[in-house]
Parts: sequence; C-alpha cells; structure tokens
Amino acid sequence: MTIDDAAITQEQPKDLEDGSSAQEPTSNGSASSSGNPDDSGTPGEHRGKLERKLSISHQAQDLSSGKHSAPYFLRWLEFPFRVKNPNTLVTLDEATGHAMDVSARGPINQSGSFVGSAMMRLAAAQAGGPNMKVYGIQASSVLTVGSVIVGVTAGITMPLVGAIVDHTDHRKAMGSISALIVVLSVGLQIMLSSETWFACFIFEAIGGYALIMHQVCTMAYLPDLTHDFIEMAHYTSRFMMNQYLVQGAYTTLVIVISFSPLALSNLDTARLAAGVSALIGVIFFGYSWIFLFRKRPRLRVLAPGANLYTTGFKQLLDTTKFVFKNYKALKWFMIALLFSPEAGAGVVLAIAVTFLTFFVRMDVKEIAVVSLLMLFSNIPGAYISKKMCKWVNPLNSFRLAELMFATVNALIAGTVTGATTKDKNLVYFYAALVGVAFGWMFPSQRTLAVALMPKGQETEIMGLISFFGQIMGWLPVFVFTVMNENGVSMRWGLASLSFFLVVSFLFTLLCGKFEDAVALVEHTSDEYLNDYKRKSGVLELDSFVEDDKEKEKPRGTDLPTDSD
Repeated sequence: MTIDDAAITQEQPKDLEDGSSAQEPTSNGSASSSGNPDDSGTPGEHRGKLERKLSISHQAQDLSSGKHSAPYFLRWLEFPFRVKNPNTLVTLDEATGHAMDVSARGPINQSGSFVGSAMMRLAAAQAGGPNMKVYGIQASSVLTVGSVIVGVTAGITMPLVGAIVDHTDHRKAMGSISALIVVLSVGLQIMLSSETWFACFIFEAIGGYALIMHQVCTMAYLPDLTHDFIEMAHYTSRFMMNQYLVQGAYTTLVIVISFSPLALSNLDTARLAAGVSALIGVIFFGYSWIFLFRKRPRLRVLAPGANLYTTGFKQLLDTTKFVFKNYKALKWFMIALLFSPEAGAGVVLAIAVTFLTFFVRMDVKEIAVVSLLMLFSNIPGAYISKKMCKWVNPLNSFRLAELMFATVNALIAGTVTGATTKDKNLVYFYAALVGVAFGWMFPSQRTLAVALMPKGQETEIMGLISFFGQIMGWLPVFVFTVMNENGVSMRWGLASLSFFLVVSFLFTLLCGKFEDAVALVEHTSDEYLNDYKRKSGVLELDSFVEDDKEKEKPRGTDLPTDSD
C-alpha cells in the first residue's frame, strides 16, 4: 500500500437504518472501509456526507511491514486493552499501546505510596523522629524534597527531550528507553532497608524523572489517534479506566498478601509492592513498545551549526510566541496548567503520603486501603469525564473537575484534625471523592488539549503543553515542604493545593467559548494530513516499515529546517 492509498479520503455510509452497518476491523485492526455513519444529517452533528481521512496512527498501522508484530501466542495479552474508535469501529494498535502503557504506569505510580511511606519511616528512625534532620532536611520532608528535585530537573531538561522527539526519528526509542529506566529504578527498590533507604530514595528520583520523560513521549503519540474531540474523549476515558482497573487490582493484591497469614511488615509490604509493579511494567511496557507503537519520521531537521538543547529552547520560545499570539483559548489553558497538578508528576502523591504518614499516622497498609478507595472511584470519574466532555464540552468538564478536587481537598484540610479513628474514617470517605475528581479531571484535560491545538503542530504543541504542566509542577510540593520545615501544620500545607487548583480554574475562565476555539483550528486538520503525507513520502516510510528494502526517494521534496 502506498501513502496515497492510505491517506485517501473516505466517504461515510449515508444511513444505518437501511440495514447497512460499519464494517468490522480486520485482524490487524484496520477496516476495509470507514464505518462512521451519518445518522441524522442535522447541522452540528453530521454535516451531510462526512469526509474522513485516516489518522496518522491508522496510516502507520496500515503501512507497517508487520515485521515486529506480536507472535500469536502472546496476543491474548492485548485483548483486554483494545479500544475501538466509537465512529469507525476500528481498533488501532497504538490505541491499545496507550491503554497498556498507562496500565503499566498506574501500578508503578502506586508503588510510590508503599515505598515512599516506608522510606520516610526509615529516615525518621535514623534521624530520631519525623521532625529531626537527616541529610540536612526533616525526615518528614524526604519524599516532598525528592518530588521538588524531580520536578525542577524535568522542567530544565524537557526542551531537550522535546527536541529529540521533533528533530529525530527516535520518538519510539525514547519511549522504550525511558520505560526501561523506570522499570529498573522501581525494581531495584526491593532492596529497601534501614541501610539502603537513601539509595532507594535516589532510585525513586531517577524513576520519577524517567516517568515524566516517558509521559512526554507517549503524549506525542496521543493526537495521532484522532482529530475528533468526541473520539478523543472516548479514548482518554477508556485509557484511564484501564489504568485504574489494573492499578486497583495491583493494590488489592498487595493488600491481600500483606494481610494474609504471612503478616508482612510495612517494609516487606513496600518491597512486595516494588517488585510486583516492576513485573507489571516489564510485561505491559515491553509489549506495547515492542509490538504496538510505531516509529515516526522526524518533523524538522536541525539548522546548520545548531544543537538539540539550544534548538529545544528556541523551538519552545517560538512555539509559545506563536500560540500566545494566535490561539487565545490554548494560551490561557496552558497558563492554567502552570497551577494544576499534573497526573504523572507525583506531586499529589508525595503530599498525600506525607500527610497520611505523619499527620494522620496511618501505616503502609492503611494508606494502601486509601489508595484502593481512590482507584476504584477513579473509574466512575473517568466515565463522568467521557459524558461531560460530550454534554458540556471538555473545557467546562475540566473546570468542574478542578473545582470538585479543590473543594474536597479543602474539606480534608478543614475536617481531618488528628490521628483518631474518626479522622481515619473521614480520610476513607474523602478518598472516594478525590478518586472521582481525579478520574474526571485528567481525561478531560487530555481531551481539551487535543481539541484546542492546531493540527499539524501537535507534537511541538503537545510538548509545549507538557512543559507548561511540569515547569511549575514542583511549586505546590515546594510550598508544602517549606511550610513543614518551618513548623507549620501539614493541614495548611495540604490546603495550599486547593489554592493552586482555584487559580488554575480562574485562568480557564479567560479561554472564551470552547466552540470558537475549536472552529479556529478546525480547518488545519486536512492541511496537516496532506503535509504529513508529503513528509512521510520523503522519508521512504522508514518510520513505519521496518524492513530493509531501499526505495527511491521522490524528488523535489524536503523536510523543513529550523531556519525555514
């Protein structure tokens, strides 16, 4: 199949009421024809006959040689993670890859609550108490200081990662290598003990940084699934549901084993959590990045004499100027992200684990129960996100979710006043509400980001959005740490998180109407697909087809450089 064949415009069936139906995808996930029905023809829903071009992920799948397809005896692994496009009924390999990838990240993130709590207890034991100094900081600040270090480092180096993704064809390699580093860093934490807790703290920081970089790589693939924000809402909510189900099953397993006749200690439970999450990461990361994600062509070439790091910063500055000048809604959304905690940054986790460990005085198993309540509440939250994105649009859905999160967090700070049984029961109740807010907020955020960005620049703008989400992501945990180091109650440190969420909400009010923002970028979709078709032809499809055949390059075409 040629690029021209893959990018051909497909007409949708006129009606499904005459007995016709969308064709089912073939075994490799592609459909023989598009299956997006025009079921009403009313303005605003389906504008007559829709024309639909294949998404980049669909093109990449169709053009793949199949050389690195999973062997048949392993394919059962991906069945629970397959997500059909709600309109075309096509199952894309990269959509399955996203679902498996976030399902690996979930348990790895969750292991931080087990390991982090045990680590702080070991630090406190070495220092002589939670308010005593160890390595120059209070033992109770160990986890939050680590989160600050990771956040600042990620913000400084993210332009380099973005430049590698944009200016080389190593996007898949970056995703694979960062996943490997994450798994190794978490797996090594099974050696956690009173003698090795600081080494595990370093591994935790390395793994946290690699996880953020990995998320940047996977986010670059996200817009390639579809340009339709309703379809994107479907994808992101399903990905989150998969993550929360796997994360919940993982947490349940750890809790059941820890409460079994084995009667594991806090330290043994933390080791178990690290080992199991690393094993899950090996399976899901390995499968998705070996068999499901495809290579991508570089989008730009370096200008003569330039290097990746300076190019990354220059591109970041140029893209920021471009967005701020031309796209009002996207500008204010990105500014709002400066104050909204990012899902993968571990900010909320670090604050919550510290608060529950030293203020509410919960042990590792009790914190695991809190996590489990949150996780299973995430699932209805993700479903709410899917419905609200459709009913009130992704922008309003994101606003409402932020307000809910801020309100529940403020209630925790205001009503959980100590370490009594009543306080712990309140924490369990609030955990379910926080879970709904979390499950609602982050799929809405992803859907909104894709809806607002101009097509053809998704990779660089998604990198910019990731940068804005991370560059000040360390600020809430920094404020919490400073307050804790100065003897201020952790309740006030926790309450500061609500302040940041409210500030983020207020900035979203400046975005204007969602419909106007979408209309501003709608025309760029076809331009992007046509341009991508040209660039892929230039690169001989070597980003998609993994065999070694040499093909003749078309003449008269070239990739843009940074000086263009």
